[in-house]
Formats: sequence, C-alpha cells, structure tokens
Amino acid sequence: MNPEVASLMSYFYKLFPCKIYTKEVPENFVVPSMYFPPPFAFNSNDTLSTFMKTYSLPVKLFHKDSQQANNEAERIADVVNSKRGLIPMIDQTGALTGEYIRINRIETRISDSGVAIIQVTWDSRYFYEKEDYALFENFETDSEVKS
Repeated sequence: MNPEVASLMSYFYKLFPCKIYTKEVPENFVVPSMYFPPPFAFNSNDTLSTFMKTYSLPVKLFHKDSQQANNEAERIADVVNSKRGLIPMIDQTGALTGEYIRINRIETRISDSGVAIIQVTWDSRYFYEKEDYALFENFETDSEVKS
C-alpha cells in the first residue's frame, strides 16, 4: 500500500473511527464505514532531478443516510483544511515519521443513498534514477609547447 494512502487512512480513522475497507466492499458491509480504493495518479516533469505524481483518492464514507454521510465527510474535510492541508506521515509500524503530505484539494459530495465521497488530491515528488559513473581520478598529462 502506498505510504501516503496509509497515512491518510490513519488520519481519517482518528477523525471518524469506523470500519475501514481497502479491498472490495462486501455486500453486507458495516455502517458507518469508509472505503479506501487505490489512488489514481498523473505523472509530470518537476525539476532536473525529480518527477512529480499527482494522486487523486476518492474515499467513500458510508452512513445511515446521505445527510449523515455528508456531514461526516464535511467535518473531516474541515479538519484537514484547518490544519493547512498537512497530514502527518506514518511508517509501517504506525509511528509518526516527522514528514507530512500537503493536500492540494479536498472535496466532498453525496454520491448515493447513504454514501458521501471525500475526493483528496496531493502531489508527491520522486528522484530520477541516477547512473553510476566511475570517478575520474589521478590522471597525468604530458604537454609541450610548440614553437
């Protein structure tokens, strides 16, 4: 799982403790609950040494009715916005790393009866692979001045 998605999942769970689904949602799913599908990404160039991926994650929040689902989704979005869009990163053990994800955009909308979507968008930068070069060391030149 993408560590950024795991961090978002952990953060959202702290704001709205409920059953979390990461694979397909079963027919008899628990209400309230949230579903975190894999995010989709767009690649682009960034700097001479990095490329950027813009991720978009549509989190589904299930509740007893659409209004309650939307209220919880809005509350989560408001908390994220009030923290300037910074989500703390966690490692594989769940411990804080000291790094953050900066959310570019967070939207909420009602999708179906009892379902609201929290659409989260963020950018991540990754270094290009660098080729290994042998260092050029200890060289000598013989030169003469031509007349």
